[in-house]
Amino acid sequence: MKDLIEAIKEIAKKNPEGFTISIKDLSHVKRGWVVAMKETQNNFGDKGLIEVLEIAQKTSHIMGGWKEGKLFYYDAVWVIEEKEEAIQIGMENEQIAIYNIETATLIYL
Repeated sequence: MKDLIEAIKEIAKKNPEGFTISIKDLSHVKRGWVVAMKETQNNFGDKGLIEVLEIAQKTSHIMGGWKEGKLFYYDAVWVIEEKEEAIQIGMENEQIAIYNIETATLIYL
């Protein structure tokens, strides 16, 4: 797990504006609507990254992150193809917004 954490921290360092990756092979997700899981909200720093990884390993195997101010936030996420389904899942998970990777579109819920 230590090597995985270090690899993700390096990805985060290179992508402070945000990223979405598969934790299976660290490949960047290139399409779909990103919806964060409620249980991983407000996770930041090394402790947050570990918690997010543990949840992602049990669920979607996908996570993302972005830098806001001095903190780097991490979430376990789902990537949903259909916009309406993503909106519904986002609302169920009390999210502020969902994000489309291909179009860089943010939809506030």
